[in-house]
Amino acid sequence: MQTEVAIIGAGLAGILAAATAARTGSKVLLIDRGAVGLGSNSAMSNGNFCGPTAQYPLEKYVEDTILTGRGLNRVSWVERVGKEVPASFSFLAQMGVNLAPHSNYYLAPTPRQDIFRGAGFMATLAAAVRGQENLERLGGVQVRRILKDGGRVTGLEGLDTKGRKVRVTAKAVVLAAGGAGAVYAVNDNMKAIMGQGYTLAAQAGLDLWDMEFVQFYPLVLVEPGLPKVMLYPRYPRGTRLINAAGQDILARSGIADVNQGIIELRDRLSAAMAQEAANGPVRVDFTQVADAHWSQYPLAMLSKMRFDFRRQPVAVMPGAHFCMGGVKAGQDGATAIPGLFACGEMLWGMHGANRRGGNALTECVVSGRLTGLGAAAYAHDQDPPQARPDEQTPEAGPPSERGGAELRALREDLRQIAWQRAGIERREEDMARGVSELRDWREKLALVELSGPRSQWLRWDLECAGLFLDAVFTASLARQETRGALLRSDFPQTDEAAWRVNSRLEPLPRGGWSLSHHAVEG
Repeated sequence: MQTEVAIIGAGLAGILAAATAARTGSKVLLIDRGAVGLGSNSAMSNGNFCGPTAQYPLEKYVEDTILTGRGLNRVSWVERVGKEVPASFSFLAQMGVNLAPHSNYYLAPTPRQDIFRGAGFMATLAAAVRGQENLERLGGVQVRRILKDGGRVTGLEGLDTKGRKVRVTAKAVVLAAGGAGAVYAVNDNMKAIMGQGYTLAAQAGLDLWDMEFVQFYPLVLVEPGLPKVMLYPRYPRGTRLINAAGQDILARSGIADVNQGIIELRDRLSAAMAQEAANGPVRVDFTQVADAHWSQYPLAMLSKMRFDFRRQPVAVMPGAHFCMGGVKAGQDGATAIPGLFACGEMLWGMHGANRRGGNALTECVVSGRLTGLGAAAYAHDQDPPQARPDEQTPEAGPPSERGGAELRALREDLRQIAWQRAGIERREEDMARGVSELRDWREKLALVELSGPRSQWLRWDLECAGLFLDAVFTASLARQETRGALLRSDFPQTDEAAWRVNSRLEPLPRGGWSLSHHAVEG
């Protein structure tokens, strides 16, 4: 199969990159393992896009983003994202999603009060790209390797749902594969988001930056019998967060209200909740919320769950939500490898040590659009790479599956290692134990005998999850301070003199990392 621009991942960033590149006249192939749009974390989002508005100047937007990122942001990229908001949101409107401006953010439309805003706008975007000229979609493919020749990218390889090899020849490849939140036992990500993009990047030879910073969204349901999903802002008046003794956690932590804690002070609120949880369950209490709010978004979504939220507080915990670290790229999405581009959560630099609420979707739109333009321009100037023979194997009847139960057990084991050893609060002793546990876990994974495509897919996902967690451990152990989303109980203070630096993990040929630290870029 041949194309000019191949895009791995069909979430918000991937769709925007695909649509933008296709509109330049480039031949584009949008690749995803599931359904376009609705299989991504974007579909589970609250539809809140942070950005400059008529009442909120660019300079203030940049200042607030860097404040939340505790000074580790790549300033030039934050400024570029803010400057590109008008053009990028205008392009989003051309695709059918008109954002409504508010004081310092924009909201996606709500087609129904009882569904995620993200599901609504992602369905609109998925429909828009179905009829896009120059754009083909390839679903049901797990991409496993970026192909290179002479130092530049020539395409990619993967497996389809029947276990057959798939090879795509391309002038440019875009990584838009999301983060790794589902590696953790408590998370609010789609269950397959396990760091596949980071593995593809590292295998190709790209460094990973600031991988110690994993954001935990404070309010994820953990009530037995309910799905582990996030509870969205904006929360109505009367919403309380209480500890096991019924005390107000927000008041005890000096946080004005839940909305401030979720949008601006996520690290502080998550730390407070983790400390309170040591003495018993933490709960959200909606019992004092006025009746009118229960028919409105977001509380209307709770009506579908079998729980009396109006009369009974519900158990919550911070859950893994977003990865601030990732791949370094130029403002056109180009990485250090010619022909390899990146956008969305894969990118490093925007968020620093912690992400401000609403900036993930904004960066996806801006970086997706700019990367689509960058990849298309690069492809236009390149001769097509030499196509290799198609290596798809013929189907030989229904494949037998073996090893699935062992792999699923290992997935749960890894999630517990991540949660217990590299979770909300970390200390050297726990992380060192986690490194040892991860090594043993990888040895067990290598010994699993398997057959069948589902097992092959799951093992690859787990290999990617293991690489991600190894990166988190390596970077976290080195940073001896608390900053942003990295909470070190053994180093509780922020050390501006020694640690206002970005971490860089260079992949080694035989596995592992070479770690270095670098002054924050302007």
